[in-house]
Amino acid sequence: LNPRTPRLGFFGGTFDPPHNGHLQIAKIAIEKAQLDKLLFCPAHQAPLRTEPAFFSALDRLSMVKKICQDHSHMEAYDAEIKHAKTRYSYETIEEVRSQFPDHELFFIIGDDQFSRLAEWKKVDLLATWVHFLVFARQSSHLCKPGIQNLRFSFMDNSLIHLSSSEIRAQLRCNRLPGASIPREVASYIRNHNLVSS
Repeated sequence: LNPRTPRLGFFGGTFDPPHNGHLQIAKIAIEKAQLDKLLFCPAHQAPLRTEPAFFSALDRLSMVKKICQDHSHMEAYDAEIKHAKTRYSYETIEEVRSQFPDHELFFIIGDDQFSRLAEWKKVDLLATWVHFLVFARQSSHLCKPGIQNLRFSFMDNSLIHLSSSEIRAQLRCNRLPGASIPREVASYIRNHNLVSS
């Protein structure tokens, strides 16, 4: 028997802050795609996002690291923070491929972004490198983008009713939304006095 090609998941996002919805998606992806490892990659600044992040890049990376310490299949990946500029997905995945040349790559993406893939930079190239794992953010599946050689699977997750913008609104009012964020994230925010309460 030939050994199985190791499977590596990539989960990028602003993670501002990382919340229980992100963690739930990561766990589902690991289980459904039988991932050996999942890279959590906070963006320095997401290309399609205009507003600045609530938390600094280093704080968001540190929060992700705290979560990954408790989950053996998850690892914080600092490539985008390290470059300290907006990066396109194909640039980061090119870096991932050079570091993990023997791995099969799975790219976790929400159905809203999946439907907009045709707008992404060099998406035809990206599509040759990764298998997309599409998680539901809306109640109906959107149409498949017209990209050649696109490999994807729907994760068929239950809808996650958590919103980063709502969590940030509570944080702006100095409320720590403990039920929405992992305890490691809540501890980090408290210990570093990132909200007043």
